[in-house]
Amino acid sequence: MGVGMEFELVEVFGSEPLTGGPLGVVLCEDACDDALMQRLAARLAMPETVFLRRGDGGEVEVRIFTPYVELDFAGHPLVGAAVVAVQRGLATPGWVAMRTRGGIVRARVGPGMDSAALEERLCQVGPPVAPDLVCEAVGLAPDAAAGPVRPASAGLGFVCLPVSAADLRAARALPLEVAALAERVPGLADVFGVAVFVPRLPEVRTRVFVPEPVCAEDPATGSAALAVAGWLAHQGRPEESLAFDVVQGTAELGFARMRVKARGQAGRGVLASVGGGVRTLVQGRLNLDETADRA
Repeated sequence: MGVGMEFELVEVFGSEPLTGGPLGVVLCEDACDDALMQRLAARLAMPETVFLRRGDGGEVEVRIFTPYVELDFAGHPLVGAAVVAVQRGLATPGWVAMRTRGGIVRARVGPGMDSAALEERLCQVGPPVAPDLVCEAVGLAPDAAAGPVRPASAGLGFVCLPVSAADLRAARALPLEVAALAERVPGLADVFGVAVFVPRLPEVRTRVFVPEPVCAEDPATGSAALAVAGWLAHQGRPEESLAFDVVQGTAELGFARMRVKARGQAGRGVLASVGGGVRTLVQGRLNLDETADRA
């Protein structure tokens, strides 16, 4: 029996073609098998691949997979998913409700159907942790931190490492070292990766490193931008509002640009949102025909 699914490759938060975060988008008429989704995500080898289908309650069902694991939440996949859902008629412009494994997430898609922003999310910022092993996990000297090193999460946790501009350029991907942080550093049990950034407004330069060898440096990470927003708001005055751009990447990867807003709530964490553009690079169909001649 032949099986096929519509497929798109989109670029999320790109500043020009072939920049931003690549995202595989698979449109499913029916619920897909978990093992099949994970195998497809591994074969496509994008930082994330999302699987979309129309939900029974009017929402869009979204499953998010890296080449290795399924995620409850991720920023650039949900921004891209919202735009593609509207373009494909699964939702209408405006607020799009997406049901993920972690619950309902809403994003506002613009009338041009080429950008979206996530609804404000609560970002929890943890206490400072010892900086030396975090610095070494991204190839920097143990005293490279330019401020307190803190974990933060708006759904996917990152340890936020402020550095100088020179150290931002010098950082490098060491996925095994990043993976070891959860066990080696008290307070980092729930972090997924390291957000290295220069804490300078109104344009915050970042690079993001994750424990997955296929995409050890992530080119565009909305969830890390939310974590950095939480760090910055936590450093400022309670209930202060911030609006700034996050520019992530390198000359080799290209640069992603995210628009971030954050506002502190005295004693109750930080509310933050992230958004940006979405561009379609490839459209096609995945052929999963099990009867193909394998001779």
